[in-house]
Amino acid sequence: MKIALVTPKYKEDYLTNTIIDGLITLSTETDLTWFCPEGYQSYLPINLYQLNRAEFITFAKEADLIFFCWGKDNLNSDLVNEINLWDKVIYIDGSEPGGNKRFDSIVQQKILAGDEDTRGAINNELLQKCSLYFRREKPYVDGVIPLPFGIERRYLDIYNPTVEKDIDFVCIFGQAEFPPLRAEVKNVLSEFCQAHNLKCVTETTKGFLLSDDKTAGRTEFYQLLARAKVGISTGGGGFDTARFWEILGNNCLLLTETIDIYEPTSKALTYDRIYQFSNLLDFDQQLKKLAEILQHSYPPANLESEYNEILAKHSTKARVLTILEACRNKNLIS
Repeated sequence: MKIALVTPKYKEDYLTNTIIDGLITLSTETDLTWFCPEGYQSYLPINLYQLNRAEFITFAKEADLIFFCWGKDNLNSDLVNEINLWDKVIYIDGSEPGGNKRFDSIVQQKILAGDEDTRGAINNELLQKCSLYFRREKPYVDGVIPLPFGIERRYLDIYNPTVEKDIDFVCIFGQAEFPPLRAEVKNVLSEFCQAHNLKCVTETTKGFLLSDDKTAGRTEFYQLLARAKVGISTGGGGFDTARFWEILGNNCLLLTETIDIYEPTSKALTYDRIYQFSNLLDFDQQLKKLAEILQHSYPPANLESEYNEILAKHSTKARVLTILEACRNKNLIS
């Protein structure tokens, strides 16, 4: 199978990286071949998979599928138009409202109305033109398939089941300016842990994603998660956030803002290790439940078996396989 991946022009996008990570894994395990155009900057080892524009267009015209990835202010529409094979195009929409706008009722109304000048709205033109449309954030109107971030291979770099889980809670965000809930849960957690003699970490010494040395900050963060019993996640500019998947990838219990990734009837994230809260009162109650578990019945008996199931169903490889299965169901590939 051949897949042409139209990346954003230059700026990184988390969902694009999710797909790239899954494609790299599949290309080492199967006969799948994929390429993307030059120019996209990523931490992933993509040099071997990049072609110049002319070579990429030639490859795309021969490919079985064309994955067209959203990019913030750098959507590569010109390239897809030049290829002009829309019956093979699968749109992968990683957009979000951004900032604190997912809580803004006016922004929500515009997104629901399909106002394409509002960040995070569905691209109705591409919904009509593309064979399939995948999207990481609601709304999921008819023809739109949920596709959140997944557990990237780098999230697993530090975790080792033989390393002691000696930190009770880790609650660290790349930015805490928005939404306000992020700063609020940190404060409540710190006070709770101090009162109940529990160990929590709410900052890295390297300044995760805020210092000049981003690699060192991220490595330290994963070292902390690998030792954590519980990780805490709240959404940012969109609900779906890398933090959610990094925590699950390090075999932690997860305390998260009420999950709003799939449709309400979905069982895709029904796991014993996930505890949810909708406000600070809920958060405090869940902390009390978790404190009881940590002090008397940790680790849970099913921790490892559930972890292996999560890795199988929510890896980046699994995300790409979800796309391919939908393509088969629509007879785009055999």
